[in-house]
Amino acid sequence: MKMLTKILRGSYITGLCIFTYIIGGCQSYQLGDPAQLDFKSIYIKPVTNDSFAPQVQALLSAQIRELFIRESRSKLINNQQEADVILIVNLIDYKRSTAARQADDSTLARSFDLNLYAQVSLFDQNSGSYLFEDRLIKQKYSVYADNPYEQAQSQSLVQAEYQAMPGLVRKLARKIADEVLSPWESR
Repeated sequence: MKMLTKILRGSYITGLCIFTYIIGGCQSYQLGDPAQLDFKSIYIKPVTNDSFAPQVQALLSAQIRELFIRESRSKLINNQQEADVILIVNLIDYKRSTAARQADDSTLARSFDLNLYAQVSLFDQNSGSYLFEDRLIKQKYSVYADNPYEQAQSQSLVQAEYQAMPGLVRKLARKIADEVLSPWESR
C-alpha cells in the first residue's frame, strides 16, 4: 500500500513538472508577425508589362492585392493620395528555356523553365523617398510539354505554358509581397 502511494505521488509530481514546463514554454510564444511595418496603408499601382509575358499584368495585380488583403498588417487603399506608400511593379523580362529534351530527338524539348522578372519599388509618400527602388525579383516555374507515359501527345508547349502561367504569377506575387512585408535591408 505504501509503495502504491509513493508511485502515485511520484507520478503526480512528474506530471506537475511536465505541465509547468509546457506552460512555461508557451509563455514566450507571440502570435502573428513581430516585424513592425513603417507604414499603415498601401496603394498598389497596376502592374506594367515591358516583357513578352502574355497578358499577365492583370493577373499579377490581382494576386498581389489578394495577398495584401489576406496579410492585413497594412490597409489596402484604392486612392493613391491617401496611402502611406505606393507599390510599383514592372515586369521587365520573360524567358523560356529548354530544361529537358526527348531521348530520341535532341531538338524536341520535353520540358521548359519559364522565368519571369519583375522590378519592384516601394515609394513612401510621407517622406518623399523610396523605401527600396528597382529591386529585381525573379520567379522560375517548370512546364512539362508532354506526358512521357502517354502514347498520343495531347499537350503542346503553348497549352502547357498557358496552364502554367497562373502558378508562375502566384509564386511571383508571393515573393513581391514578402519583399514588401519583410524588414528591408539594402542589397
